[in-house]
Amino acid sequence: MKTNRVVVVQCRLSSTRLPQKALKMLGQKPVLAWVLQSMRKVNADRYFVATDFDSYDSIKPVCDQNGFECFKGDLNDVLKRFCDLLRTLNCKTVIRATADNSFLFYEAAEESCKDFEARNNSGMKCDYLTWSGLPHGSGVEIFSSDSLLKAEGLTSDPYDHEHVGPALYNHKNIFNCVFVKAPHRFYFPELRTTIDTKSDFLRACQIVNSFETEGQKTAGASAPFSTEQIVHAATSAFVNHPVVLVPSVTKGHGTGHLHRCLSAASKNPYFVYIPADKTLEETDSLIAQYKNQGLKDFQIIDFLPDETYRPIIITDSFELTKAQIEAFKNCRALISIDEGSEFSSYCDYLLDIIPSFNLTREANLCEPDFMEKPENKKSSKAENAQIKKVLVCLGGEDPSGLTHPAVESLSKCFPASKITAIITAQSERFAREAENVEFIKPVPNLKEHLFEYDLVVTHYGLTAFEAMYAGCAVILLPTSKLHKNLAQKYNFAYVADTNITEVGIKIACESENLYPSFNNGYSQNKNIDDFLKVLASGEHYTCPVCQNTPAVPDKIVSRNISRTYRRCQTCGMLYMSFSTDVQSNYTKSYFFEDYKKQYGKTYQEDFESIKAQGMRRLSIISALFMGNLRDKNSFDIGCAYGPFMQAASELGLNAFGTDISEDAVKFVQTDLRFPATISQFPLIDVTGEFGISQFDIVTMWYVIEHFRNLDSVLSKVSQITKKGGIFAFSTPSGEGISIKTDARAFFRNSPADHFTIWEPSGASKILKKYGFEVVKIVSTGHHPERFPEIKNSGAKPGSIIWKITDFKSRQLKLGDTFEIYCRKK
Repeated sequence: MKTNRVVVVQCRLSSTRLPQKALKMLGQKPVLAWVLQSMRKVNADRYFVATDFDSYDSIKPVCDQNGFECFKGDLNDVLKRFCDLLRTLNCKTVIRATADNSFLFYEAAEESCKDFEARNNSGMKCDYLTWSGLPHGSGVEIFSSDSLLKAEGLTSDPYDHEHVGPALYNHKNIFNCVFVKAPHRFYFPELRTTIDTKSDFLRACQIVNSFETEGQKTAGASAPFSTEQIVHAATSAFVNHPVVLVPSVTKGHGTGHLHRCLSAASKNPYFVYIPADKTLEETDSLIAQYKNQGLKDFQIIDFLPDETYRPIIITDSFELTKAQIEAFKNCRALISIDEGSEFSSYCDYLLDIIPSFNLTREANLCEPDFMEKPENKKSSKAENAQIKKVLVCLGGEDPSGLTHPAVESLSKCFPASKITAIITAQSERFAREAENVEFIKPVPNLKEHLFEYDLVVTHYGLTAFEAMYAGCAVILLPTSKLHKNLAQKYNFAYVADTNITEVGIKIACESENLYPSFNNGYSQNKNIDDFLKVLASGEHYTCPVCQNTPAVPDKIVSRNISRTYRRCQTCGMLYMSFSTDVQSNYTKSYFFEDYKKQYGKTYQEDFESIKAQGMRRLSIISALFMGNLRDKNSFDIGCAYGPFMQAASELGLNAFGTDISEDAVKFVQTDLRFPATISQFPLIDVTGEFGISQFDIVTMWYVIEHFRNLDSVLSKVSQITKKGGIFAFSTPSGEGISIKTDARAFFRNSPADHFTIWEPSGASKILKKYGFEVVKIVSTGHHPERFPEIKNSGAKPGSIIWKITDFKSRQLKLGDTFEIYCRKK
């Protein structure tokens, strides 16, 4: 049935940002093939690719394979190219797509075309139509063939001729152009599916990989993927949270870093960054090895994704460099494994796997059990067994040049034993060595072959621990002073002098640590791949007050397994700068189940006691108003189920409130009958909601610490507080007894949704910026049981020492929470 439609896909190969992108292989077929297969699902009489003369010969075979005719025209005047094609046809409606949009919503294309035709058939002249709000890269344009031909003759604007649609919608005085918000099924404006840059291509590769992971075949598919399949893939974790592994590929750093990253990427869709200036000779051969184990071509990259596809960077690079820090500045978060450089403070998260020596910086987690232990082990660890086979392995590169002297000394020490040394290239010097010596190239998956040897001679690192777990005797060579110190600290037998001699080997063989055992309580096999997935979901945060990223990072205050805390160098605020925790949803369960776990009762069961606290707070506010509260307007932000509003009303105030929880606001409105609204403060129009632009009293009780953007919050509070009015809030204290006696435990136990930790001594400076003057600070949350003297003595409530400690806590203002009352100037 004739439709009077033509599909035209615009394509060229001369893109400067991503040359030849239409022919780049995406999965098992070119990018262009993905586009053409989608557009064949749209009903039309004919299907064309409109390209330029130079691109024609390269593109035509793909067109032929996918049922498209290929038209060639002007390269730069794309409007002319389209119109030249249309002049050869007899059609009414043109459906335009571009060749860099591999994941088109063909259903939306069909429906929007019907929308266009329905408008014209009903007498509503429509020259151009597009649905807005589709992912950037999933939409099409619909326009009248006659209208475009007319537009060509009316415009000489270079921009109009370089494109197509602007010739119509930039001249709305002549043409009726309609932009329609897409139906809900297709409305995903936050997604990006186009392929305009190298970073876009990486995202597209991950989308295709997601299809394959879901078991949907991409190669030779007879039908393209549906809207729902595309959205599902585009919103999957690995597409939304790209991870780039950055191993050391520098000569002298060994191959262990690269092995670990390639191994992780062969099991997960991570990218591995291999710069063009790599100096590690084994890089290409190791990549080839892991491609045989599942690593895909697209995962190896030689550039870092740009700001449109910001990745989590995970480095395993021995030591970060200043150049790397500069290159990583736009990443979503920087995570480093076994990092030992001066730039560790730039890292959002530090994971130590190999035990370190006297590092002054704190790691978020030290977990030797993430070392991948060999499955093959000696059947028994016979400390007195004869050493018949010896392996010398110094990382493939042997940057300190110890392999040859070690082999020479070992061959003399063990003349009847077989000495095997791993090197990257055969040495002429050892061509005439004793018959018991052999040199071999690096061994794939070496850890599973260590058990074949009785003695492993290596340096401090992964191989040493793998050999230990395999049940071998181990001798470490001092490739550096640090390695010698590490060997001593973790009870390995070692040669003390870099001048390797027969005597030094014999002394090491007599060590009681020849068969080492790691006695730090680590014995489990833990999966680092699963943990990296957790880290990849983490979020980086800037100072909630200043909202900027300083050139030199803010000082680290604390690190723990799931979070990192810093102190802002500008305003002094303590804040959470990185977290892997899932953030709270303030639903009914937050006030019931979650609240009960912490306090032993639900929020509503605790209503009266919370209300009593409100009465106490209002007595302070009343004093600041010289005892006159009646008929004043109060606004409680984060009002929950309204206990403070109830207290305020009983004292004659006009109580208003807002909360993010729908259930809580409904209770305040229907049960307490107070005006309240659901909002994500500061996104609220108080004048529109309550008819009041400013309040006499604005309060937040244990709410302020939950905001990621305090700047916008405090600016809004300042805006809605009358001059001379009071802003009061309570929050956990960063100067209480808990943080003073055990800061590590304090930060570890701080709730995951507390983004700031306020300190009474620093509050005035911050609040002054927003026009508030602190007039009173009340130390609350006094807990004598948290003082060392009570813990050590076991004193009970009511005892003399308990009372003295409580008095001390109050006098010294060591409460674990506090309240601030400030006046709008």
